Amino acid sequence: MMTTKIDQAFLDETVRVLQNYIRIDTTNPPGNESKAAKYLKGILEKEGIDCRIEESAPRRANLMATLRGKGSAKPIILLNHMDVVPAEASKWLVPPFSGKIRNGYVYGRGTIDMKGMGVLELMALIYLKRQGIVLDRDLIFLAVADEETGGVMGAKWMLDHHPELLNVEGVINEGGGGVLHDGQCWYEVSTSQKVICQVQITTRGEGGHASVPQEPSAVTTLVKALDRIRRHSFPTTLIPTVKEYYRRIAPLQKEAWQPAFKDLEGAVKRGDPVLEEIMAEPVYHALTHNTAAITVLKAGEKVNVVPTGATARVDCRLIPGTAPEDFLESLSEIIDNPDVEVKATFKGGDAPPTPHDTPLFHAIEKAVEAHDPGRIVTPHLVPGATDSRYFRAAGVNCYDFIPFRLSVEERMLIHGIDERISIENMGFGVEVMVDILLNA
Repeated sequence: MMTTKIDQAFLDETVRVLQNYIRIDTTNPPGNESKAAKYLKGILEKEGIDCRIEESAPRRANLMATLRGKGSAKPIILLNHMDVVPAEASKWLVPPFSGKIRNGYVYGRGTIDMKGMGVLELMALIYLKRQGIVLDRDLIFLAVADEETGGVMGAKWMLDHHPELLNVEGVINEGGGGVLHDGQCWYEVSTSQKVICQVQITTRGEGGHASVPQEPSAVTTLVKALDRIRRHSFPTTLIPTVKEYYRRIAPLQKEAWQPAFKDLEGAVKRGDPVLEEIMAEPVYHALTHNTAAITVLKAGEKVNVVPTGATARVDCRLIPGTAPEDFLESLSEIIDNPDVEVKATFKGGDAPPTPHDTPLFHAIEKAVEAHDPGRIVTPHLVPGATDSRYFRAAGVNCYDFIPFRLSVEERMLIHGIDERISIENMGFGVEVMVDILLNA
């Protein structure tokens, strides 16, 4: 079993690379990933690793680099995205694009999602190159644009223009990783993800002066519709990946929960009372239910004018196998008002889950065992969405696994205020990533 140990100088270099990467503002929109791609390309070229930049649109760049192997096995893609979500700088302890170190953490937008992971993959390639290790397969480092707004200019564009990227052993991408919770630690390898269905709800009504309000109005109709969605309990839907996930982590749960975790399907059929307590945990609930989060509201422009229209945007995430069209119909039934318009603004594609009895999954298990012995490694369903969906839809095995150990509180920093990653996690992550590739 491989157990790589990097020295302090390599860890210091890794942290510097991350700091400089964070300082390149790739907020999407607009993205401007070309600057980040040039930065990564400069590092790779100094190491003698073949790479090239391809722009899908002006200033929207994708970078592909290849560390050549013996060619006796199919390549593995190390996938990452260069764009990040916006950051509200006034609420951060430090400027979000400063890359500052504070109390052993590198702060900055993208440290977890996902420039930190991109640096792990980059530095793993560099480590293997410097050590003169030639694997049986090529390793393809693929840094893409546009993941945060759908991936059309990034992963999808690259697959459309480079179908050879589908002829690979598998993909390692963001999602999953080490979970620290209630004194326990386990590792999630995401082999499937929920389906995106973004919805716009529109209402109309008579306008007029706000001093003489009329019922119903566009706003009150919208509020009532959204409240019906908010209060609705979507039915429990179980897929094999989730049942296996619950079964594997059952020994780590509180004693009263363990029987339900060991046999989730049976607990649901029995109506086990403990399920109410379990499903009060938002993450556990999201793995077993379709969800609808109300995220954007828009109505009037002036306080004393009753608007004639109101809209809401709802971000829905569907259990794999749920047809977006059926879900939209269910939303209309929940609202139960023919005057309310419900339409999808974006529907993601469904994709079959990746099997977990494969050499690449087992390579992840071996690497975790080498660096954190005795821990449970489990397949997992990502409640959100990643670029892996484009590869899975084409039949490519994808394993979403960031080798960080994060508490629940740290995970909540993704897309949040004061996003940060510990220097300790960066060192751990590089070692695990290298050993995954050596074991694969």
